Amino acid sequence: MAMSQASRRLIMAVDMESYSRHDDAGQARVQTDFRHLMQRAAEQCGLQRTSWEIQPTGDGELALFPPGTSEPRVIADLVPAMDRILRDHNRHIASHAQVRLRVAIHQGLVTKTENGYAGSAVVTAARLVDAGPLKDALRTFPQATVVMIVSSTIFRDVVSQSYSGIRKERYGRVDVRVKSFAEDAWIFVPDEDFTLATPPPSRTHDASRCGDADEAPQLVPPATSGSRFSFGIVTNHGPTVFGDHARIAGPADSFGGDGTSWR
Repeated sequence: MAMSQASRRLIMAVDMESYSRHDDAGQARVQTDFRHLMQRAAEQCGLQRTSWEIQPTGDGELALFPPGTSEPRVIADLVPAMDRILRDHNRHIASHAQVRLRVAIHQGLVTKTENGYAGSAVVTAARLVDAGPLKDALRTFPQATVVMIVSSTIFRDVVSQSYSGIRKERYGRVDVRVKSFAEDAWIFVPDEDFTLATPPPSRTHDASRCGDADEAPQLVPPATSGSRFSFGIVTNHGPTVFGDHARIAGPADSFGGDGTSWR
């Protein structure tokens, strides 16, 4: 097959969390569940999945939508539909068999080749779905089943314009660095406010320096001798006076449910 002419397409990359933890039978099962999920989500949004150009990846897929597909519909309707269906699916199965997804949305020129799809836009989508901050988002929101990251182009053209009721204030900017790739992007978690995530969502995350990218990051540094009070990015060693009533935090205090910690 000869290489086709490049055309501008809306691209969606989807990847499952911790796919390799499943045994052979489990991987076959979640792949089947994934295909059914995507079909149901597309139907709920009035999208024809048979018109998508799909490159399966085993633990997900790279999907190219046909020219003319509504970008606001994919962002405002399709991804939340995926989340709703997965929440219902996961509610009825054991935790080890549950499916959680990372989704990346981008657009750009794509060329179809004999071995798949080529172009910097495809590479960008692949880098975004593998971004450390997106993996962190699933850990930060354990009840979420889908987290989405959109490129700066999609954010500027679609999200920032609040098409189809998109809540742009719920998107948090992150600095994505994967190998030689380094760009800003924006993360959204259905039914959550990512801008309130801890650690701050605007942090830089360099996957090449993190070892196993699936390892949970240490959000609170390990304790050292003596007392320490931590609030957000501020840490003070020793007894600390804070609040309207000048409370002193010391060794007797414990981790607070509001995100503060005392040691």
